[in-house]
Amino acid sequence: MKKKIILLFIVATLFSCETKTIEVPVKGGEIAVGPNAGSKFYIVSDDNVELTKALINAYSNMDVDGMYEVLPDTVMWFAPKLKDPIPADRKFMEEYFSQYDSISQVVQGYIPHQWEGQENTVVSVASREIKYKKDGTIEDERLFERFFIKDNKIFRVMAWSAEWNTN
Repeated sequence: MKKKIILLFIVATLFSCETKTIEVPVKGGEIAVGPNAGSKFYIVSDDNVELTKALINAYSNMDVDGMYEVLPDTVMWFAPKLKDPIPADRKFMEEYFSQYDSISQVVQGYIPHQWEGQENTVVSVASREIKYKKDGTIEDERLFERFFIKDNKIFRVMAWSAEWNTN
């Protein structure tokens, strides 16, 4: 009888234990150059993916008001193929869009991440962008972009483009 009571006590103790789940970010990769060289990347919450989707959607619709719902008054835009960043405000974007009839951007994926010691979140996006100019020409680019987010605003966009392989 004594053994049964001890066994019952042990079983009751095991069932009364709480399990705590502690999430630890998994780090990987490495920054190779610059002041953060050697830092690891890690995946973060999807919260800022929605901001990035909203910006890309507004951009594709050439909706300046929609863009500046998720941008500060001026965003630093590191456009593909340009050496220096452009401080893009509403007036700049209106002039930029004035040369196009329409823009189509198809996103392949969104990756929200940070690197060790970074305060803001980055959402990296790979996409195909086709811009139809008013003069009849078409610009077709493969893009890799990084959207830098702080305080629920995208304050920097860095974009790289690649030529299509026609071989």
